Amino acid sequence: MTTARDSLYTRLREVLGDPGAQTLMDLLPPSSDIATRSDIDRLDSRMGAFERRLDRVEVRFDGLEQRIGRIEHHMERFDDRLHGFHVELRKQTRTFVLASTTSSAVLATVAFAAASLI
Repeated sequence: MTTARDSLYTRLREVLGDPGAQTLMDLLPPSSDIATRSDIDRLDSRMGAFERRLDRVEVRFDGLEQRIGRIEHHMERFDDRLHGFHVELRKQTRTFVLASTTSSAVLATVAFAAASLI
């Protein structure tokens, strides 16, 4: 304890006795931990500035959420178009394979017929 605290404890012990003096001393913060009104005002000012910054960040996040929503919408549209492309590509591939197979069969038949005539 510091000298001022020792003096206060001695005086309290004289007035209140040991238990009362000890209870009051236990409730007092150490002298280095006492905040002044100006400390609290500065802290309040800093907290206000921090809250304003958080509000700006929240606004920016709201804008970001909107942009992400638009991107998701574009991605869904792209996915739909890509699915349509795949469907058409499958149809075209089936048609190509069928046409190629038929052409090969016709060509083979003509070649066989021509060979039979010779």
